[in-house]
Amino acid sequence: MRPHPRLDLAVVGCGAVVDGLYRGALGKLESRGIVRVAALVDPNAARTAALGRHFRSARAFATVDEAFAALMPDLVIVASPPGRHAEHAAAAFAAGSNVLCEKPMAASVADAEHMLGAARHSGRVLAVGLVRRMFPSLVEARALLDAGALGDDLRFSYREGLVYSWPVSTDAAFRRATAGGGVLMDFGSHALDFLAALFGTPAVHAYADDAYGDGVETNCRIELALPRASGVVQLSWSQPLVTGLHIVGSKGELTLQPSRVDSVRWRRSGESWRTLKSTVAWPTDLRRAGEWRTPRTYYDCIHAQLVQALRAVLWGEPVPATGENGLAVAQVIEACYRHPDPLRIPWLTPEEQAQTQHRHWSVERSAAA
Repeated sequence: MRPHPRLDLAVVGCGAVVDGLYRGALGKLESRGIVRVAALVDPNAARTAALGRHFRSARAFATVDEAFAALMPDLVIVASPPGRHAEHAAAAFAAGSNVLCEKPMAASVADAEHMLGAARHSGRVLAVGLVRRMFPSLVEARALLDAGALGDDLRFSYREGLVYSWPVSTDAAFRRATAGGGVLMDFGSHALDFLAALFGTPAVHAYADDAYGDGVETNCRIELALPRASGVVQLSWSQPLVTGLHIVGSKGELTLQPSRVDSVRWRRSGESWRTLKSTVAWPTDLRRAGEWRTPRTYYDCIHAQLVQALRAVLWGEPVPATGENGLAVAQVIEACYRHPDPLRIPWLTPEEQAQTQHRHWSVERSAAA
């Protein structure tokens, strides 16, 4: 006898995020009889057809209204463009479903607050796909900080950058109207939430980017102050930066790389570096006394995040990243965009630098106002 009912899922937005990140986890859970992918929602019929080849029992719909008129999924994965997250999440809550919303939770603070309000009004779960909350390395780093291993006066630098290569089928990710922003919305959502999980709520001291017109930034730099630390974040869609978090305190230092989800390197001042490999584990299924496993890859963390969202629906367990966490990230991003400075590009001549500053989106926004 099955210890719990099979849960029905709907996927809203069937683009690269779902195909590249969620499809594997959904396939594993469906093959084990834990879930059934019941609906695929996307205005592009080619995308639902392509994804539907992996989920034979799923029905395809062009709109959320059509989908929720036909069925009521237990959990809806919202992976549409960020500018439509609030609309699609609110529709899911109104239909009686729970939501796992891909990051960024929303393109604006107002949208994030609307989503939170809709979740509370419906009494349903709102989980946010800030998957780095599932990293065992985060748990280990937080334990070291809590134990005072690095001392006080904590300072950090966080860098994440690569040449953008994510497969996209539309230009939605590169227009501020649909994406809300560029690399800050993308990498920054993860980075800001990760730092908040370690150090507390960030406050923005300075922000600069390279966005022009109605496009989005490909590079940005943020100076942050948090309750337990202060430091700088540098993000890029155009440069392969040496990615990672480096924390220095009065007694030691620590490094952590997003590509190594299960380990941290740290040392006390004057001592050799040591690698701490984590054994922190998450449930792999929905049984109350089921198997737990330590995630070793990013895809393991995606699977663990999805399982934990389903356990929240079924058993009322907490989700790793809440709507409140998503709202906090949206507030920091909006604070950055409220007062952006042109990013200084040191290899440009003074004349070229002046031209880029004149074309910066903050100048055009001020002129329009």
